[in-house]
Amino acid sequence: MNKRFLFLSVLLLFFLIILVFKTWFSTGLLSSTDIGFNSKLTYNNYPLSPYGWQEDKMAGLGGNAVALLWIYTDFGIPITILGKIIGLNWNLVERITFFYPFLIFSFLSSTFLFKKIFEKNVFYLLSAFIFLINTYILMVIGGGQVLIALAYAISPLVLYSFIKLLNKISLKKSFVTGLILSLQIITDIRIAYITLIAVGIYWIIKLLQERGIKYFLNSVLFVFIIPGFLSFLLNAFWLLPTIISHQNPLSQLGSAFTTTNAVQYFSFAKFENTIALLHPNWPENIFGKVYFMRPEFLLLPILAFAALLFVKRKQNTKEKTYILFFALLGIIGAFLAKGANDPFGGVYLWMFNHVPGFVMFRDSTKFYLLVAISYSILIPFTGWKIYEILKLKTENLKFRITKYTPKLFIVLVVGYLLFLIRPAILGQLGGTFKATTVPAEYTKLEQFLSSQNNFSRTLWAPTTQRFSFYSSNHPEIPAQDLFSIYDSGKLIQKLNSSERLLQEASVKYVIVPYDSEGEIFLSDRKYDNKVYLKVVSEVDKISWLKPISGFGKIAVFTVPNPKDHFWSPAKNLNLTYKYLSPVEYTLNVKNAKRGDLVVFAESYDGKWVAETLNLKLKTEKFDNRFNSFILPESGDYSLKIYYTPQDDVNIGVVISIIALISTLGVLIVLVIKKK
Repeated sequence: MNKRFLFLSVLLLFFLIILVFKTWFSTGLLSSTDIGFNSKLTYNNYPLSPYGWQEDKMAGLGGNAVALLWIYTDFGIPITILGKIIGLNWNLVERITFFYPFLIFSFLSSTFLFKKIFEKNVFYLLSAFIFLINTYILMVIGGGQVLIALAYAISPLVLYSFIKLLNKISLKKSFVTGLILSLQIITDIRIAYITLIAVGIYWIIKLLQERGIKYFLNSVLFVFIIPGFLSFLLNAFWLLPTIISHQNPLSQLGSAFTTTNAVQYFSFAKFENTIALLHPNWPENIFGKVYFMRPEFLLLPILAFAALLFVKRKQNTKEKTYILFFALLGIIGAFLAKGANDPFGGVYLWMFNHVPGFVMFRDSTKFYLLVAISYSILIPFTGWKIYEILKLKTENLKFRITKYTPKLFIVLVVGYLLFLIRPAILGQLGGTFKATTVPAEYTKLEQFLSSQNNFSRTLWAPTTQRFSFYSSNHPEIPAQDLFSIYDSGKLIQKLNSSERLLQEASVKYVIVPYDSEGEIFLSDRKYDNKVYLKVVSEVDKISWLKPISGFGKIAVFTVPNPKDHFWSPAKNLNLTYKYLSPVEYTLNVKNAKRGDLVVFAESYDGKWVAETLNLKLKTEKFDNRFNSFILPESGDYSLKIYYTPQDDVNIGVVISIIALISTLGVLIVLVIKKK
């Protein structure tokens, strides 16, 4: 293949990237279900330092967040640096942090993997095309699942690092691998888990080839123990407190995330979808709306597994090993991505209940990653082999036009791939592929709430909207989550009888959102204005709620006499407090009497303490929901209200920083020593 044709291929690929992701190169807001909007007033919600308590957990009443600190860190660091320090608006922050790195890493890591495996194969651009622009990842990034997309983007690099290490074991490669794996873990641990499944498959293949106890022991030490231990140290800031507190990240989410019924419900993809690398929600990306199988996608697995036809039976080379490995990876990925569906759906359910870590995958479509990696290797390999055969067969023919046959074949393959993703090319995808704006109503509401200095919560009925305002001083509560009721009629009935609860929870406003994106008030998965008007009407009938005008289609109501963040039923007691961080407050009490009760309006957690110079008071449950402290002394004094798991977080942060510095130091020494 001449340089001119290769140059044109590069131009075509970059043109397609710009065409498909053209909205990302504009200045409009990129927003979707899983990534909303952050104004400069909300940047403080993402602190640079990780905290073990977050106000948005437990339906907006606060909760233990140590097991999810990797998520808050992924947002906190870039927002602090780019947003608070440099002063960029969210439209730029989200592009620089998530969307542009996704494009860059997806392209570089996929081409890197293919070029390193098949050094003489010039079809690496086709590998990047398949990996970057397929229906699965387009639906993921279109839905705003930016952390999953970033972990997906670097997965070929992680996989290659392990493959290289298994092919030639060394200490330096072991440290590099651990460093890269740590980056993927902190981006999304579920995608890292799936990548390690691929590593495990390749390891088994290598064990069958090497058949030696020495290789087995070395591989266990250098491929798993050292990178695993290093990954733990680098992620100690959240792993350490998670282990110490026995905190399960799924425990707060309920049965919707941890039962086999949930797995069966979320098994949207069928085997014909997964083997064809066709996302079940393509192209509208409407949750739960599964489309009929598109027969044109069935040629994709044929092109992929045709690579096996070019592997000679008696051939014993790395090329054969790689093709067999990636073919097996594609089959396993397709089998797992279909979840509980036939064939043999019970296998996935058994794994969900018995395989450690598999409980993270109620949504089985994340295993599409294995199919995407597999096809990004196999299809270019097939294309390369057919191209070489056509080139050999036609180079001696007399007809001049036959010399273009090999290139015509490549053009047909690319044309077929373009045909599969035509909705993306024609600009028919939604989510982050369509620029949007924040409605003026939400800007007004943000200004109104942020101008109030006193702590208060907002209750959103039935749930929050992607542009709803949230801050540490004004947390938001989705009514559906607070009451665990998802029928609008029953939800309003429960709300009508919950005046005391809302007052004790410091709820000052009940808000019915303006559903500007058509995601909340639905009938048959489509926005229905009648549903919205009915909810507004029913909330308006609640006698103890008073409406406030001036917010357009956002209906706002006030709750009478809401309590403060700290309050007491004792009338003699005077309380003032200062917010220092999500895990620490200073509380000043005056006119206290021994035995007075102070209620802390955050969801109950026994690890909250109130400290004086001489005493440490443990929290007690109030009204079966909130924290409270019984004052030990009469008089005037100060208390430090502190969430003790933060001590473990702080220790973990120190360990992670030391591990990062040490790892980089060791790598520098190894490089210098080698030179």
